[in-house]
Amino acid sequence: MEDGLISQFGAPDAPHCNPATARIAIIPAPLEYSVCYMEGTRMGPQAILNASSQMELYDEELDCCPIEAGVYTYPMLDYHGMDHAAALQATGDAVRQALAQGQIPLTLGGEHSLSAPVIAAVHEQYPDLTVVHIDAHGDLRDEYEGTPLSHASIERRVVDMGIPLLEIGIRSFSPEEAEFMKTQPDVAIVWAYQIAKGLARIPWERLGQHTYVTIDLDAFDPGEMPAVGTPEPGGLNWYQVLNLFKEICQRTTVVGMDVVELCPMEGQTRADFLAAKLVYKMIGYRLFTK
Repeated sequence: MEDGLISQFGAPDAPHCNPATARIAIIPAPLEYSVCYMEGTRMGPQAILNASSQMELYDEELDCCPIEAGVYTYPMLDYHGMDHAAALQATGDAVRQALAQGQIPLTLGGEHSLSAPVIAAVHEQYPDLTVVHIDAHGDLRDEYEGTPLSHASIERRVVDMGIPLLEIGIRSFSPEEAEFMKTQPDVAIVWAYQIAKGLARIPWERLGQHTYVTIDLDAFDPGEMPAVGTPEPGGLNWYQVLNLFKEICQRTTVVGMDVVELCPMEGQTRADFLAAKLVYKMIGYRLFTK
């Protein structure tokens, strides 16, 4: 730890961070190239690591300390001197390294565009992969502001890979995305208003044996998670997101995860703490849910 910055998730009480035995690999990815409103997602991974040092590591629901199963945090990725495409490639390569070690990768963003190369890396190892995308936005544009690498296009790239996609909590959608959905892509959407009105039926039958889960923090209602670049009203609450992830773990094997788009705000460290606690709950559910 240098200059008060935490380098291992859960530190200083993080004795179970041996890379040779860790089951979970946390990959901090401060990638920020295509944000279009509030900047700052590049500071998200460090804010999550710093907040994680203040968590209690006992999980009362699971009756254990999930970190004891082994959680290793890789060094912060360094994108200095890279363009967007090169940075995405480096992120995917970091995930390949974790997979080669037999670890489950959990990437911390950073903007959402980082998920595309990460999902591609996981898909190489698990060809039957399904992606579950929990977010306020559809992210199904073919390109945005002149680039197909945009954070607003990440799930379009997933569709391009031929991976079945389930989106949950969506409440911001462009006309272009609505037209795209009429072409019958392999995408199922559960809208936030359906969840709010008790009308949602989540098509869990779409999940295969192996699943990747990407969570954009703007899936949460901004009253709970204000520190995101594009806060959308009417989002999910803490226990709704936890219950969704827990059910995913009960129905399929989660082989990769990410939490993205934390945009730290001065005076809003509660948001950093929510993100860190979410990451820890995801680790616990993944390893100890039956």
